[in-house]
Amino acid sequence: MKKHIGSLAILVVLCLLLAACGGNGTGPTVEPDVTPPPELAEQSDEVVDADLTCTISLGNWPADTAPAAELALFEGYKATMAKQYPNVTLQPAYYSYTLSNYIGMAKGGTAPSIFQPPFTDPQLLIKQGLAGDVTDALAQFGVLEKFSPAFVELLGDENGRIYGLPREGYVLGMHININLFEEAGLMTEDGLPMYPTTLQELAEYGQIIKQKTGKAGLVFPASETYGGWLYTNIAWNYGAVGENALEVQQEDGRWVCNFTSDAAVAAMEYIKSLRWEYDILNADATTTDWAGAHSALGTGEAAMNFAADDSVDQPTAGKGLAIDKFALIPFPAGPAGAYALTGGTCYMFAPNITKDQAVALMGYLKIIGKLPFMDDDIIAGMRADYAAKRDRGAPVLPPISAWNDNEYNAKKLEIVNEYSNVDMRLYNDFFDSFTNGKISLKGEEPVFAQQLYRELTAIVQRVITRQDADVLKSLGQAQESFQSYLDDEINNK
Repeated sequence: MKKHIGSLAILVVLCLLLAACGGNGTGPTVEPDVTPPPELAEQSDEVVDADLTCTISLGNWPADTAPAAELALFEGYKATMAKQYPNVTLQPAYYSYTLSNYIGMAKGGTAPSIFQPPFTDPQLLIKQGLAGDVTDALAQFGVLEKFSPAFVELLGDENGRIYGLPREGYVLGMHININLFEEAGLMTEDGLPMYPTTLQELAEYGQIIKQKTGKAGLVFPASETYGGWLYTNIAWNYGAVGENALEVQQEDGRWVCNFTSDAAVAAMEYIKSLRWEYDILNADATTTDWAGAHSALGTGEAAMNFAADDSVDQPTAGKGLAIDKFALIPFPAGPAGAYALTGGTCYMFAPNITKDQAVALMGYLKIIGKLPFMDDDIIAGMRADYAAKRDRGAPVLPPISAWNDNEYNAKKLEIVNEYSNVDMRLYNDFFDSFTNGKISLKGEEPVFAQQLYRELTAIVQRVITRQDADVLKSLGQAQESFQSYLDDEINNK
């Protein structure tokens, strides 16, 4: 059922058509349909700057394993770029960003011209000189005045220079595989999933699903930094906020971590209970990452996954779950309240970027519809994104606004409504939860969030693999370790 969508936002950036199959090996090969969306034909063929001459490497280019039509879409963007900037050379350079691998590339001069880090990393990269200044190029394209103050703070330095721009925002909620809810009998009279509204209901519903279907009630990625990342949101809902927050700055400016509060301990005990009391977790949680969690949800190996609106294409178009068997729900409330993480990803640039490269990259971002102002190229780029997203079977949803431009946001909403392919009853509660104040949105932990997540992931792994794990003792050891890190990195300088 197609419903019009009433929320504003900034789109999740992936697009793409469904690729056709090859031959059976005995007959002629059937080539996949790699025609870019027709919306791209609306982009201008006129030369914008014939004198601009440089080469830019595109770390946001799809991987070679992406569907053929996704690659075709980006080839279409590249073709438009070649017409508008004939002396700019684009080098596709698919790059999956992590902080650890980026640092070496940036210092060695091999980082792609453009890459996509999460909101937790820009200040760290800026302070270490690992990102390129694009202030002048942003000003040339009329983008600087579109920044909200929060994003100036996130992506700028103390002198007001800017090193990136927001790509997309998100709010953490929960993905639902409706097939497993149906099999477990957890459906309402209206044919909607009877989803958990509290963390306690999550445990109970997950147990019913596990018992009736044999599948995991909840897939919980606990590798790398993912376990600690999810733990923080659970901890907020157990009361780890305010004076009980996981990180607190004292009056003298010193940062201290607080992993042993009653709230923090109760949240970790809850995660432990999901494994040893309710037994609803996927068996390979300690090796499951973000992609693996989406795969488990999409292929029906798990019924629920903590995930956001910016990744709804992963279990659906990515793993084949029909969009009418998928739902996005609010993050379940805890005994101390209802909080949901808000964050996102941004575009940033290599530290050795030149002025010409920065200008060329703004031209490229304009062509793909990611600059916040209105012209025919921007609109065509947005329409191509949504058309391809719809055609490949990914939900077209209202994204979360990261720009202070009402005209831009309104136009994006209009295009979302045009390409909507979902029954919004499966999503309305999620969007309503933070627009009507039922859930409080909260940003990442304020300092060295990725390092904090890594420290806490180790505790998550311990409590879900060792039934006799002492939660308080384990958190106390992590607190001592992370406090030492804070002292070395920020307090004693």
